[in-house]
Amino acid sequence: MKWLIVIAALGCGSSVPPAGSGSATAAGASTPCDGARAKVEQLYRAEAQTREPKRVDEAVADNTAMVMRDCARAPAKVAACIAAIGTVAELETRCLIALDDEGSEGDQLAR
Repeated sequence: MKWLIVIAALGCGSSVPPAGSGSATAAGASTPCDGARAKVEQLYRAEAQTREPKRVDEAVADNTAMVMRDCARAPAKVAACIAAIGTVAELETRCLIALDDEGSEGDQLAR
């Protein structure tokens, strides 16, 4: 079936790129935060399976998104911190941007 598509494309004057060609930047476009994502998901999944077994996927997605937002603000610092910790408690106290007593998170959400 693939050969029919190739023949049809060639017949229409289109060129078909050789297999394996493409942008080299796609694979190299990862950030320090992308590398830390798997560990963050693993930590939150283990915690959610104990604390929230009925909503593991949702809890992992929500918490990972929160950490990735902080990581996007200071990628090198947060990603290095994530690499050095082993628990959710350490992640949340040592690696994430601290909120003030005035609720700066609410201010950021309102913007």
